[in-house]
Amino acid sequence: MKGLFFYFFIFLFFYLNFNLYSQDIDAPYFIYEKGAEIKIGHFNKRNIPQGYTVYKVTNVNETDSVDYIVISAETFDPYEKPLNSIEINAFYHGGEISLDMLYLIPVDTLAAISETNWNLNGRNFIMPAFLGNGMSLMAAYVELETADNRFIKVSEFGRVVDKFENLKIDIGEFETCLISSKLEMKFAENELYTIYTWYSKGIGPIRTNYYNNKRKLVKYSEVVEITMPEKS
Repeated sequence: MKGLFFYFFIFLFFYLNFNLYSQDIDAPYFIYEKGAEIKIGHFNKRNIPQGYTVYKVTNVNETDSVDYIVISAETFDPYEKPLNSIEINAFYHGGEISLDMLYLIPVDTLAAISETNWNLNGRNFIMPAFLGNGMSLMAAYVELETADNRFIKVSEFGRVVDKFENLKIDIGEFETCLISSKLEMKFAENELYTIYTWYSKGIGPIRTNYYNNKRKLVKYSEVVEITMPEKS
């Protein structure tokens, strides 16, 4: 009997190490090391790919007080043909990461506009170092407006920590924090979703489910590839 327990614990040890991405407790809830990269697939409710977004940390400037991070964001069509790319700035300090408010706007939309022609206003997307069940998080939004009244707004609000759980997807199992919120997008048409996003430390959003006002799942996004820099 003791031998059976011994082999069971050996099996459990290797299973967890090979199938569960370990969280770095000192890491923020997004990629932050130079060379780190995540590829997110965007799918309709029938699991058919609609496109991909790749986020990659291209530069990190470390100072005594804060790390200044540059993240490239590139979109691809369902056949993985490159479409558009932009750069997003982030700031990391004491476990908290703050992503430039432009992170909220789809990359394709950002690539189609010229920032010099728009007035920009908003609040950065912040993931605190500490998260607890039931905790409310600060809303994030971005507004762009021109002199001829063209207007774009994306806001994520009502952000609440629901729970912590292990989430299993195709590429592995992750320790995650589940956050629910409202996502409103005002472009040619107004769209409002209730979203549930599972975040993992050192990686960011593992999966996001989008629900309409009838509480029906209409689409989702999920990490399909992860690349982490080698530790020296």
